[in-house]
Amino acid sequence: MLVIDQRMNMKKAGFLFILILLLSSCYNTHDGNKIPKPDNLIGKDKLVLVIADMEIAESTIREKQNLGQEIDGLQERFYLAIFQKHEITKEQFENSMAYYKQDLDELNDIYEEVITRLSMMESEVQHE
Repeated sequence: MLVIDQRMNMKKAGFLFILILLLSSCYNTHDGNKIPKPDNLIGKDKLVLVIADMEIAESTIREKQNLGQEIDGLQERFYLAIFQKHEITKEQFENSMAYYKQDLDELNDIYEEVITRLSMMESEVQHE
């Protein structure tokens, strides 16, 4: 039962994380300077996997923090591991996000896929 409660909290936190990212993305859309497509742009499908992994990492960090465990440097280590897993760099991720943030419809599609992926993962855990 504890695992299910943790997963439900992860889902709620995931939606909050995505909402914050969407709201912050509005800032870059009004400056009038269009960012050119990066040569090493991360494709949407891969970006969905990266963001989903980041949300799981953030959920794990929040859980550890709630349990009173030390989390200093944990986010950086998790993100480095995620970038290595997906064979991308932090700079590549940041440049790709800056590019996608220019088109809110496209960014919304990416985050909807992230939500779908996290929901599917949650469903798999519940059926175990």
